Amino acid sequence: MSDFVSCQECEAIVQELRDAYADAWSFSGQESKDAWVATYKMIGGTEEDATRAEDLAPAAQFREPLRINRAIHRKFAHEARSGHKVPWAPEY
Repeated sequence: MSDFVSCQECEAIVQELRDAYADAWSFSGQESKDAWVATYKMIGGTEEDATRAEDLAPAAQFREPLRINRAIHRKFAHEARSGHKVPWAPEY
């Protein structure tokens, strides 16, 4: 059984997250992309992956991080109000 309940707002939030992450990815420099990938590899990764992410993260400069933050805040607020679980769906 799925934990995800979908309504129109859930779907709009998923699209907002996708758009925000895609935009950040598209307009980020290689240094920022490397830091982003290193951060994801750190999850379930090795100590070496964690060290690489820590080394790269300070140099990362993402375009409009507030757009991503607003989308994440909207996701959490909707989940708290509705009891729905909005899936993370960044595609970049």
